Amino acid sequence: MKGNQQLAHELDRVMRKIDAQMHRLMPRIDAGRIGPMGGLLMMHLEAIEPCAMQALAEALGRDNSQLTRLVRDLEEKGVLARTPSRQDRRVTMLSLTDEGHAFLGRAKKVLSEVVEEVAAPLTEDERAALLSALKKL
Repeated sequence: MKGNQQLAHELDRVMRKIDAQMHRLMPRIDAGRIGPMGGLLMMHLEAIEPCAMQALAEALGRDNSQLTRLVRDLEEKGVLARTPSRQDRRVTMLSLTDEGHAFLGRAKKVLSEVVEEVAAPLTEDERAALLSALKKL
């Protein structure tokens, strides 16, 4: 393998390792069965909340119809709230509830543990170089 192929292969390998570890550890904090897609949606939402459902759909590369069921499920679980926009009542605004923020705090702690485990073979200089490179992407 050369160049971009090797980079793609290695990035995929590391992402799969992180994904496998997250799936292994998340059940200890995910009694509400938020799931990976729910967690991803919530992490994106946290960065831009409150936001229109359309903006979140675009950030996730999905359309509104694909998110509607997931949003409804997360709302029923008490981690997400939907409200009409003050500017345009036809627009649905999404935000995390206190319970949603608490769940994300626990999830980020698990993610930090997983990244620490995956990055354990790297020296501090290698970690700094990797972080610097990733910030450029």
